[in-house]
Amino acid sequence: MSRQLSPILMLSLLGLCVSCRQPSPSAKGTVSPPSVAATPVQYPSPIIGKTYRSRGVVKIINLKEGWIEIDHEDIPGLMPAMEMEFWVKEKSLLNAVRVGDYVDFGVVETGKGEYLTEIKKSPTVP
Repeated sequence: MSRQLSPILMLSLLGLCVSCRQPSPSAKGTVSPPSVAATPVQYPSPIIGKTYRSRGVVKIINLKEGWIEIDHEDIPGLMPAMEMEFWVKEKSLLNAVRVGDYVDFGVVETGKGEYLTEIKKSPTVP
């Protein structure tokens, strides 16, 4: 019985060796290096308490909770252009604008997030 196991065992080991072997580059075609994702624009660490200014269009106003969503241009030194929500320091700031308005605004980085501290309708449309 040991003579019958030996060829079976050898064939099994041979099969494992062949299946675990990595294919050569010529077997699969040209091997290209892994693609490198583009790195995002690096912004410096924000200065706590500094007002950063930008402009954008108002998408949502939530007066009850005290936040506004703005599709904004780059905020130089703080963040790239995007659509995001900003909490406001004073809910009364939200009374000056409506959804769809182009606005100029200022946000302050507090270390816990950005808070909108000023907002007004933009005199010019981008």
